[in-house]
Formats: sequence, C-alpha cells, structure tokens
Amino acid sequence: MSINSALWLQIYTVITLVFCGVVQYFTGILAVLWLPVVMAFVTTGFLLMQTRRTPLELDLSEMMVLVIYLCFVVLALISTVLQGGITVTIIGIKNEVGMSLVLFCLLLGFCRESQIFRISRLLYWIFYAQFPLVIYQVLIVLPQRVAMRGEDEKWDSVVGTFGGDPMGGGNTAVMGMFCLLIMLMKLSELKHGVTTWRSAAVHIGLAFVLCVLGEVKFIILLSPFLMALVWSMPSWVKGVSKVTLKTLLIIFAVMGGLITIAIMVLSAGYSSAFGGETGKSSLSIFLDSLDYIFDTNYIMAATGELGRLTTIFFWAKHSDMWGISSMLFGYGLNATNSGSAVSAGYLNIIFRLVLDSTSLSMLLWEVGLVGTTLFIGLLLWIVRITWPRPLLDVNDLDKDDIQLLCYGPAFTVFIIGCLLSLPYSQTLMIIPLLQFLFYLVSGSALVIRRTVHRSIRREYE
Repeated sequence: MSINSALWLQIYTVITLVFCGVVQYFTGILAVLWLPVVMAFVTTGFLLMQTRRTPLELDLSEMMVLVIYLCFVVLALISTVLQGGITVTIIGIKNEVGMSLVLFCLLLGFCRESQIFRISRLLYWIFYAQFPLVIYQVLIVLPQRVAMRGEDEKWDSVVGTFGGDPMGGGNTAVMGMFCLLIMLMKLSELKHGVTTWRSAAVHIGLAFVLCVLGEVKFIILLSPFLMALVWSMPSWVKGVSKVTLKTLLIIFAVMGGLITIAIMVLSAGYSSAFGGETGKSSLSIFLDSLDYIFDTNYIMAATGELGRLTTIFFWAKHSDMWGISSMLFGYGLNATNSGSAVSAGYLNIIFRLVLDSTSLSMLLWEVGLVGTTLFIGLLLWIVRITWPRPLLDVNDLDKDDIQLLCYGPAFTVFIIGCLLSLPYSQTLMIIPLLQFLFYLVSGSALVIRRTVHRSIRREYE
C-alpha cells in the first residue's frame, strides 16, 4: 500500500498542535484529546500496511532504542493490567504511553528525511499561528479570568493553540516547550548559515515574549543554557562555524538581558497580585515565587497538591506501601491521575493528596524504579546516538540538506530540555500535545541520524 506519509504527518501535526488545543480551550470538550492518540494507532496501522521500496535495516544503536522502548511499554502495561484491570489500562494508554507510537513509527521507517524537513518547516507556521490567539487571550480572556477569580489567578490563560481550561489551568508549559523548540531550531539555523541574524533574533525574541506572557519560568531560566549548548555542540556538517568565546558571551548577554526584563515584568505582576514588602528588589520577589519548588514539605492547602521536591521525598517514604515490588515496578498507569472523571487514580484517594504534579513523580509511582530507569535510559540513549559528529562535507550539500541537518542538534537539545522538565512539570506524561511534539522530535532526530549514516555508507561502497 502506497501512503503519502508526509501529508498524513502534516495533518496529524496541525490537528494535534492547533485544532485539539483550540477546541478544548473554547469549548471545554476534553474528549477531543483522544483524537491524537487514535491517530497514533492509525499511523501504526499505516506503517504495517506500507509497501517498502527498500528493506528497513536498523543498526545496533537503533535496535537498542527499540528494545528499551518495548521493555518499558510491556512493563507498564503488565503492571497496569494486573493491578487495575482493562478499563484502567485503556485510560493509562491514552494518557501516558499511546503517543509514544509516534516515536515507534518514525524509528521503523514511517517516513524519510525529506518528509521530516516538511514537518520541521510546518512547525514555524504553527508558531506564527500562536500570535492572533495570544493577542485575543491577553485582551479578552485574561481580564475575564481576573474579574472572575481575582488578580492572583490571572496566569494560565495565555496558552496560544495548546489548550486547557482558560478559567482553571491552561497548558502554558506546553506553549513554553514549543517556543523553546522554535528558539533552538532558529539558533541552529543561524549557526549553520541558513538564516540571518535578524530572522533569528525576531523568532527567539517573540518566542521568549510568549514564555513571559505565559509565565513559563522553567523556559525563561533554562533557555539560555540550552541555546548555548546548541551553539557549542558539534554538527553533522563539516566546516560549520567554529565556537568562539565571543559568540557564547553574546548569547548569554542577550538572553541575560531578556531574563532580567522578564523577571522585572513577572515580579511586578506578583507584587500586584499578592502584595509584597516595600523596597524589595524584583529579583527577591521572583526568587520568593520559586520557594515552594524547593520546599520538601510543601502541600497546597486548597488542593492537596504536593510541591515539586516534596513529591520525591513523599515517594521515597511511601513507595513500598505494598512491598518492595511496588517500589521497583510501580502501581500501574493512571494510579496517580488526579483529573480523570472516568477512572481517577486510586493512590490519590488513598493518600488524599495530588501526587501527579510532576512527570518524575508519576513515573516513580506508576512504573517504579525499573520503569523510570528504562524511560530515562531510553531518552539518554537517543541523546547519545543522535549527538552529531561532523561526517558530511558542506560542499556536497545544498541549502535544504544543510537546513534539515541543522535541526538535528536542536532536536537533541530539545530532548534534553524535556528530560530536565521531568521533576518540574507533569505535562510530558499527561498532555497529548506535548507528548506528540516530544516523540515527533525524538523520532525525527533518529531519522536525521539514519540519513547521515546511510550517506556515509554509500560514500564508501
């Protein structure tokens, strides 16, 4: 069967990153989030029906990706079926592992590098689509939320196309991670000489503004370091501009200035919303807003949600509630789900606390130490094998080739950013939009790596 996989992936990308979030945001229909998961299974079906012109040949490194991935999925499903039954397993697949089929399909050759190039270019158009919605959300939705819930609840309404509840909690973290990806891609383009300083500055600046409007502190603070990593890491292309101390200092100076402005803006907002001591600096106000993250005993009184660091200490103390096997293999998918109306996580009922405030906490509780190690090990292995090395001569490549190859380092660093988000945010394990973006980027990095290695083999044949 001949399938236009590029067109399908483009449709899939637009539906997931634009349509689903907009529908959820404006209608409140949560069932629309089943659509990306269903499309992941459809994509797998297309993969099985594909007619291949050349046989798929996975090298040892790719086989390791496949083995680790299958071990993680099998462990999670067996643990869930045995402890929760079929209904809970279906909910767990939808919420946490179903979207990983995107990575599975790309690893097994669902599309070629030319199609990854088209998808990568499409991400810029999705980025441009954020601004009309963000303007509407800032001018219309945010004042409505302030009027309804007060000045101290004005955040989480500005989410672009990434959905959520405009009057409750929007997916600002997903918008922030998407903006991080755009910043990394554009900076890598600049490094490889396929875009201008002006274009890179505009894209990075606008992406950073969206993060400030969404109050995504994780991205605001982390982006300079990840961008510096993109600039300093090797490339698949020989002869790409060398790293100099001057350029790194320029990046840190520019991003330091943006961070300073962001801290001042956010601190002014915090002072207006919560009040503050007279004469206190913007930095002090901003750091005070981060205190709860590092508190090992923080529990939000109104909701019972555990603080970021608190989740780890709480798991360490109570994870062996049903024996050492539960600590090693977890309590099954969906066990910590605090937001499901169909199948609420039973651990939340037992402890009467919200345990799924971070992805790392969810992993530890639901798949245990073994499953968590497999998941993190999978990501680290993908980072290791997709870490670029200068193998291709720039004189043998056209502009489109270089542009595709420049996305490889950006994708690898984005995976690192997602890894760093595990102890900070729950979105990677529970929000299909970010899951799709994450697995799409991970699979694309593998496709780019395979293209490079295939080109090298042809050169020596």
